[in-house]
Amino acid sequence: SPMEGVLEWQVADMGIWARFMPPGWRLGGKLRTSAAIGGQFGAPEVRGQMEGQGLAIRNLLQGVDVRDGELALTLTGAQAKVERFVFKGGDGELRLTGGATLGASPSAKLTLMADKFRLLGRIDRRIVATGQAELALAADKLALNGKLTVDEGLIDLSRGDAPSLDSDVTVRRRTGVDNKTTDEEPDAPELANAPTTARKPSGAPREVNLALALDLGRDLKLRGRGLDTKLTGQLNITAPGGRMAVNGTVRAVDGTYAAYGQKLDIERGVLTFNGTVENPRLDIFAVRPQLDVR
Repeated sequence: SPMEGVLEWQVADMGIWARFMPPGWRLGGKLRTSAAIGGQFGAPEVRGQMEGQGLAIRNLLQGVDVRDGELALTLTGAQAKVERFVFKGGDGELRLTGGATLGASPSAKLTLMADKFRLLGRIDRRIVATGQAELALAADKLALNGKLTVDEGLIDLSRGDAPSLDSDVTVRRRTGVDNKTTDEEPDAPELANAPTTARKPSGAPREVNLALALDLGRDLKLRGRGLDTKLTGQLNITAPGGRMAVNGTVRAVDGTYAAYGQKLDIERGVLTFNGTVENPRLDIFAVRPQLDVR
């Protein structure tokens, strides 16, 4: 069916959308769109502009504070081009360029450039990074490749989130007057005559091609649980068969480990990843310093 119309949309303060965001997330800035709509219902064509000023995304609990955003998007029929997309984070900035194709087969190709951009700014989680990545998105395929370098970082495990039970702890609870116990979660209430047919997944799975090179830089610190060290190394992140894989080496530099009432110097600390991220090869050697017997 053919489409025809005009869209005039102006949001003076995007902060009013905070009620629709997850807890802790805040929006800011103003957004304006002026466009003419044409084409067909399944393949729309839009001509106009979208502009944003003072855009901001914040979550102080998670350390996210992206501010002073500027957006200029041009819509020409079935094409959308990013004229300007800039956000500030700390003393750096994040830029996005590229465009998208609308219509019956939508797709997008974007380039992301970060220059000493502060990804996280919490007191116990601080990451400042520089790098570039390219994203190609289609209906059945997603490709992401690039390189990211950590300029500065701190991960402090001793100041982490609220504690939780370990995976090997089971909470048993009473289920009724017979005082029986169970380690299973209670069933959800069932509606009378409710259908039991399973919902089928919609659409074919999207093919994912991932190739990210991560350089930990020279100033990434890790603290907590007795460990205090810098981390260096390079990691390559891919997704063969749709499952994430990590290959590379991480090294501890100038590190110490406090355990058993002693403070040990880490003379060699190497983690080697060969695919599975949860099971690296460990090669660690730590000794008490300034002693005649090692």
